[in-house]
Amino acid sequence: MPQAAPPRPARPARRRLLTAVLLLAGLAGLFAVARNDAWSLLATMADGRSLALLAVAVLANVGGLLLGLLSWRAVLDDLGPPVGLFGSARIFFCGLLGKFLPTPVFGLLAHIQLGAEYGATAGRMVTTYVVSLGITLLTACLAALGIAPAVLGGNTWWLALPVLVLLCFVVRPGLIGASVEYGARLFRRPPPTARVSARAVRVSLVLALLSWFSAGLHLWLIVLALDGPAARSLPACVGGFALATVAGTMTIVLPDGLGAREMVLVLSLSTVVPVSTAGAAAIVSRLVCTVAELGTAGVMILLTRSRRARPAGAAGSTTTDPLGGKTDALPQPRR
Repeated sequence: MPQAAPPRPARPARRRLLTAVLLLAGLAGLFAVARNDAWSLLATMADGRSLALLAVAVLANVGGLLLGLLSWRAVLDDLGPPVGLFGSARIFFCGLLGKFLPTPVFGLLAHIQLGAEYGATAGRMVTTYVVSLGITLLTACLAALGIAPAVLGGNTWWLALPVLVLLCFVVRPGLIGASVEYGARLFRRPPPTARVSARAVRVSLVLALLSWFSAGLHLWLIVLALDGPAARSLPACVGGFALATVAGTMTIVLPDGLGAREMVLVLSLSTVVPVSTAGAAAIVSRLVCTVAELGTAGVMILLTRSRRARPAGAAGSTTTDPLGGKTDALPQPRR
C-alpha cells in the first residue's frame, strides 16, 4: 500500500502577518495619493509647458536607467571576461521587468538564464546581483539624505553618523564585499564565489549616485509642472524618490512597490509642497516611470536581440570559469 505524501508545512503566521501589513501599507499609499485635490490637479497639466516638462522627465528617468545599467555592468565585467554592452543591456533590462511581478526571484533567474548565453556562470551572476543590490541600497541612502534637512529641521547634525558610515564604504570598498559575505552567513546562504575589486566598486558607486540624481530629476520636473518651488523641492525630490524606491523594493509582495512607493513619495514631498500637489506628483511619477522603464526595456531588448553574442568556447571544447576552474562548453543560444 503506497504511503500517503507528507502534508505540506503550514505557512508561518509571521509571514502571513508581514504580507497583511505590507498590503495595508500599499492600500494606505493609494489612499494617500487619492485624497484631497490630487486628481483635480492632474487636469491642470494639459498645457504645453507641462507636457514639455513631462517629456523631459521621461528622458531624465531613461538616463537614470542607463546609468544604472553601467553601474551594474561595472560589477559584472570585473568578475570575469566582459560580456559586452549589448549583452549587458539585454540581461539587465530583461531582469528589470521582474520588478513588475510580486516577487524578486524572477529578476535573478532572468540574469542567471541570460548570463549563461554569454558565458557568465550562475555564481558570477548571483554575485553581481547581490553586490549591485548592496551598492544600489547604499547609494539610495546617501541620496535620501537630501530629504533629511526638511524632516529634521535644525537637528541636521544627526546626519553626521550616516555620512561617516557611507564615507567608510567609499574609502574602503572592500567593506561591501565583507558585508555581503556576512549577510550570506547570517541568512545561512552560500557566500559569493568572488570579491569585486575596489576600483570596480568605486566606479559602480559613482554611477549609481548619478543614476539616483538623474532619476530623481524626473520627479522635480513633475513638481515644477505642478507649479512647485524649484530650489526647495530639488533635494526633496531626489532624496524622496530614492527613499520611495527603496521602500517599494522592500515591499516584495506588491508589484514594483505599488502603493507603498506612492505613500513614501507623498510623505517626502509634503515637506515642501501641499499634500494635494505631492499626491498628484506621485501619481504622475508612477506613470512616467512605467513608460520610461517599459519603453527602455522594450527598445533595448529589440536592439540586442539580433546581436546576441556566442558564449565563450565552441561546441565540444571546455571553457574556463571566470571564478576559477573549468566547465563544459555552454550550449549555443536558441535563436
